[in-house]
Amino acid sequence: MLLMASPLLFASMPRFHRGSFFIRRAYSGKRKHANAPVKPMRARLIALLLALASPIIRAEAPPPDLLALTETLPPLSYEEDGARKGFANELLQMMLHDSGLRAAVEIKPWSRALREAQQTPNTLLYLTVRTPEREAWFKWVGPALPLPIELFRLSGPNAVPFFALEDLSRARVAVARDTPGQKMLEDLGLSDRDALVLTNDEAQSAKLLYARRVQFSVGVALFQRYAARKQGLDPERLESVRVLDDHTRFYFALQKDSKPEYAARLQAALDRIKQDGRYAALLKRYNHP
Repeated sequence: MLLMASPLLFASMPRFHRGSFFIRRAYSGKRKHANAPVKPMRARLIALLLALASPIIRAEAPPPDLLALTETLPPLSYEEDGARKGFANELLQMMLHDSGLRAAVEIKPWSRALREAQQTPNTLLYLTVRTPEREAWFKWVGPALPLPIELFRLSGPNAVPFFALEDLSRARVAVARDTPGQKMLEDLGLSDRDALVLTNDEAQSAKLLYARRVQFSVGVALFQRYAARKQGLDPERLESVRVLDDHTRFYFALQKDSKPEYAARLQAALDRIKQDGRYAALLKRYNHP
């Protein structure tokens, strides 16, 4: 008779341990697949379990101290190839570095930026003219940039002679419409259309001057030299022959309810930048005297 082997039969044998029959079969299977690759799904599951079992502490960037708002106004502030550029943006980054403050920078239409900067504490508006009307709205940091209004001509051997403001009555002068420069020229008696050439902006004034369609232009050196360079002209030929107004200044304006220490730290940083030569180098790069 054929007898079927049973695990119970092996239990009576020497050195047999209960359950070894099944264990050995399982072990043999394990050895067979010891070098088999782990399936991708199983690998992902293992990684997930390990991540849950071992909490990871992630370092998060601290929140910014300030919200800095500006407008598009080249060469002070503009975007190029997705990067913020311009004199004001570069100066702000220097000040943040030196002060140890952090800022989130946003470029917005000027009217919206001005409104937000008046209402929201720890908001920095840059750059803006400091006027008696705005004095109580902000804590002022600066001056960041002098903006004297000047009378320009083209330098060189054929430069137009200039001796006194009275000479302008016999010349053609370009000035941007609805600017302080226009008001100054009108106060000097230049209201005749042949003498006073009103333009849309300082770039157009510079263009007319370099084309010799006018003998003089009135405006801000920073803007007119920048316009000349962008038009492929030599900005060094723009020569100032008279400062018409030397009181206009651009400032950083911090909302009045902001932390007082922020204004103090930014002012100290700006003062340091002016003292160590970085400020002068930045002005020179943007063709500002």
